[in-house]
Amino acid sequence: MENSVRIKVSKKSCEMNHQGAVDSMAQESIKGLQKLLAANKRKLADVPVVKISRNVCKNILNTIGSQQPESGGILLGPIGSNDVTDFFFDNRGSCTGISYSPDCTTLKQKMKAEWLPAGIDMKGFVHSHPGRLDGLSVGDMTYINRLLDINDDMAMFIAPIVIPQEFRMRPIVVLRDKPRVPREARLDVF
Repeated sequence: MENSVRIKVSKKSCEMNHQGAVDSMAQESIKGLQKLLAANKRKLADVPVVKISRNVCKNILNTIGSQQPESGGILLGPIGSNDVTDFFFDNRGSCTGISYSPDCTTLKQKMKAEWLPAGIDMKGFVHSHPGRLDGLSVGDMTYINRLLDINDDMAMFIAPIVIPQEFRMRPIVVLRDKPRVPREARLDVF
């Protein structure tokens, strides 16, 4: 009889200890998830946001997204803002299948005669790459840095890459204070 009481007490004690261990593990898991969530919120806060109109996204995918790789255009928006409200497809740019060079003459003329008087200016360029190459090339970075150097009012250069093969666009920016580092961005479509 004495042994059976001890066994019952011991079983009860084990069940209580087991439940306590489970509760403790659950609390530690919750703490770990809270830390992970806080870290992800900090990371998300560090991701630059590009506000872009739905029509611009559609126009980009319907022009650049439907062409052979290495076509492009200029992203435009209100002066004093980083919002992208307009897009001009550069159908006269030089496209070789492995490189895109804007038609600078036409773009400069339009900037001076149309866009600046209308209160919009350049926010960046969008162009496509072949295959699944969705990052900026060394040539892209050189060109972007030259444009940042001569446009000292730009806090960031918006440079999304379109992958026609997958009909998608990867948002990338280059920040003025870190001009050698392309950064993944988040699109906020309005």
